[in-house]
Amino acid sequence: MQPLAKETGTRERLLEAGAEAIAAKSFNACGLAEILAAAGVPKGSFYHYFESKEEFGVALIERACAEYVDFLRPVLADASRSPLARLRTVFELGRDECAAKGPQRQCLIPKLALETSQLSEPVHSAVKRAYERWSELLAGVIREAQAAGEIPPSHDPDRLARLLVMLWEGATLRTQIDRSQQPIEDFLGFAFESLLRARP
Repeated sequence: MQPLAKETGTRERLLEAGAEAIAAKSFNACGLAEILAAAGVPKGSFYHYFESKEEFGVALIERACAEYVDFLRPVLADASRSPLARLRTVFELGRDECAAKGPQRQCLIPKLALETSQLSEPVHSAVKRAYERWSELLAGVIREAQAAGEIPPSHDPDRLARLLVMLWEGATLRTQIDRSQQPIEDFLGFAFESLLRARP
């Protein structure tokens, strides 16, 4: 059983090092040698787990998506708060993470999303699936908020969820341009004080 634990640790070190390096630079600008050096793993071990950098990229995205979904589940399922409050908390936590990391630092999936025109189809598809999964989770809470009378029923939940994700991604990109958290604050104000406000 011990060799299996060792192999799992090696794969995780590769994924962790790759996520850090790509978030700091970009997928295309980050060389395999750089990732291997950061992970302390020889080249031969890399190909034991991944056939190519492309397959490695897909694994990175799927890992990041799974971690984010696991993080969101308890937030979105917190019955002690209203659905709309839970929805807002998702973005407030994202705001806090952006503030902690600084405007120059991006999370892995948004970083790769900016490179989609240059990515291979499998990596591009993995990025697309990650965003679809996030939108699906938000749409579920939007439906709860509509049932509770917090969001107008005229909104299509799936479309509204996709729109919120798009607005959020635009706001986080603008924080890098402006080197300020203000675009995120503007997003929160518009989304929760105007776009989602229930009509009397």
